[in-house]
Amino acid sequence: MSEKLTSKQLSKKITDEYMEEAFHAHELGKLIGYSTAISPVELFVAHDIIPIYPENHAVANLTAKKGAELCSVVESMGYTSHLCAYARSDLGYRATGKTVTRGIPDPDLFLACNAQCFTLTKWFQVLARKGNLPVFVFDTPEYVMDKKAREAIVKYCVLQLKELISFLEEVTKKKFDYDRLKEVMKYSAQSSILYKKFLDMAQYKPSPISIFDALIGMAIAVYRRGTPECVEYYQTLCDEIQVKVDQGIGVLPKEKEKYRLYWENLPVWFKFSDHAKLLGSYGGVILTSLYVHAWSFEFDLDKDPLLTLAENYVSRFSNSTIEDRATMALDLFKRYSMNGMIMFMNRSCKAVSFAVPTLKDVLTKRTGIPALVFESDMGDQRFYSETQIRTRIEAYFETLDRLQVKTT
Repeated sequence: MSEKLTSKQLSKKITDEYMEEAFHAHELGKLIGYSTAISPVELFVAHDIIPIYPENHAVANLTAKKGAELCSVVESMGYTSHLCAYARSDLGYRATGKTVTRGIPDPDLFLACNAQCFTLTKWFQVLARKGNLPVFVFDTPEYVMDKKAREAIVKYCVLQLKELISFLEEVTKKKFDYDRLKEVMKYSAQSSILYKKFLDMAQYKPSPISIFDALIGMAIAVYRRGTPECVEYYQTLCDEIQVKVDQGIGVLPKEKEKYRLYWENLPVWFKFSDHAKLLGSYGGVILTSLYVHAWSFEFDLDKDPLLTLAENYVSRFSNSTIEDRATMALDLFKRYSMNGMIMFMNRSCKAVSFAVPTLKDVLTKRTGIPALVFESDMGDQRFYSETQIRTRIEAYFETLDRLQVKTT
């Protein structure tokens, strides 16, 4: 009997098998579809199209501090430095072939969902034009608060999903299998429940996970949704974290966990481990963000699959009103007992960052907790000021310390 794999081993195995299949897709009679990280990928999986995420590949290069090098190449080609670092590093990889991984296979088609951001759509359109390849844009209007408007938006998105299915049938010359979609949806629903359970384990004191664990664990939810191996991975991960909870093991020891922090925006990928260590030295643990929760879907299997897909993909935080984003964040503050917040103004991701000043004001007013706001870039080191940010973090924790003294 073979020994049960750990979540880390399972993640590597799933990723290796996934990429191996992708690089041999045509030999297996399958196509490669480039997809944005937030998109109804279940339709790809059900139709035997292997989803590939240029964003994930970009993250690997940015985390390895290759952002400035790759982005500089693209800027010399005439692209502005104000574009998303994901897009710039990806275009830089295509121009130079430089990557810290084995790269990603070339696409046969594109699916761009603008619930996440508008740059992705243009980035995919540039790639599609270069290869003269088909691209489908899944348009998701901002998910407004009015109930009647929301119903109209969901109805519009269901119609687009039907158009997407027709698009896939036309590209592949194969009839779409709705029974297969229902099976895929079952796996997506199961893995989403487990992924959310994993994220919510940050509620425990001391917290057994930080946002850095959540970001690492998030990868399988992004690119393996709709598969049984995704369910297996999150069940294994939840079981492992539960053991830590039962034993009282935290990211920091209970007596050292002073500040349970909220993070707004994407991470600064190239400072990943540095930030974890720096904040930990002050007794701070970043527990969560709306970003990591963007993949904690709640698929209703009693509904028409296209309806529950539309409801989920249109309502992500990045496609919601500022009021709704604040409500989502406040819910996390309450459930996770957070007493600090770091708000990242990310020059690469304007779609997420434009709301940060208002969100900061709303969250501080509602919670009474001061916020640290800093500006940088998620992937391009040229826009990160080490000394300035370290000084601001130090000053922020001094403020929190003074507040803690006053309230005790």
